[in-house]
Amino acid sequence: MMRAVLVCLLLCAAPLAQSAQHHLLIVTGLGGTDEYREQFANAAVRLHAAARAAELDAGNIVVLAAEPLPDSAAVDYQPSTRESLLSALRAIGARARPGDRVFVVLIGHGNARGDGAAFNLPGPDITASGLAAALDELGDLPLVVVNTASSSGPFVQALSAPGRIVITATASGREFHATLFGEHFVAAFAERGADSDKDERVSLLEAFDYARREVRRAYENDKKILTEHALLDDNGDGEGSRAPGALEPDGAFASRVFLQQPPALELGASPALVAMIERRQALEASIDALKRRRDTLARDDYYARLEKLLIDLARLGREIRALGS
Repeated sequence: MMRAVLVCLLLCAAPLAQSAQHHLLIVTGLGGTDEYREQFANAAVRLHAAARAAELDAGNIVVLAAEPLPDSAAVDYQPSTRESLLSALRAIGARARPGDRVFVVLIGHGNARGDGAAFNLPGPDITASGLAAALDELGDLPLVVVNTASSSGPFVQALSAPGRIVITATASGREFHATLFGEHFVAAFAERGADSDKDERVSLLEAFDYARREVRRAYENDKKILTEHALLDDNGDGEGSRAPGALEPDGAFASRVFLQQPPALELGASPALVAMIERRQALEASIDALKRRRDTLARDDYYARLEKLLIDLARLGREIRALGS
């Protein structure tokens, strides 16, 4: 019961970034068949629509597609190649400001490459190590990378770093069958059902849990053995977890990150509101620091400290909402 209460408190106290912007790069890869071409194209269009509904600026959403998108979608896009992907990341890095968050979502197929993996694109593929090098050029910008492809597991170890959230559809390069994860991950933002705490927005952790649950349900309904096991890594250890959670080593950070564009403080905001937001950011940093010390503390001591911080965070969140309303 206590763990459920703590999860609710943590999820209800989401960060409010001050003038931060979200940047979203959606990339579809080679489909191979008409079925997958249509599936990937539809997923890109739906994610684009969900991002606009989440109030991301249209200029901050870039779509690269391996195949033509439906004319009815009215989505501006460019062909997806390795060079166009790298160029798009450089452009985002050039216009993003400190504190902005960058989301990269890969929708398609992949394959293992030795002890690594690649995402399949027209022409040369983008490897996990190649993408890692490109992302490193973005410096300290907070990053979310979601690879929904088959054989995507090795991207976790390659991309993992402090301040990043990395999600893959599979746990290893050996899970090479076409995945269902991407379709359900996009549905988490495009449809109702993933918002488990009913706060009218979906965190990365909620989207991950929803997609994982729906994938399992689909396999069970078809009476098939599950051949994809999604991973989430948000503590920078390169491990990834199949069962992350708000109170687990992986999942706490993802539970506080949303696709929604964070509301910016208007000019003339009261000093009290600014001070409370700064206090909330300090509490969130304390929670992250405590979680990194989890293995060095006695279990009861760890949860007692965490409970106090989460209660303080929830109370402060209510005060901020009341002052801002």
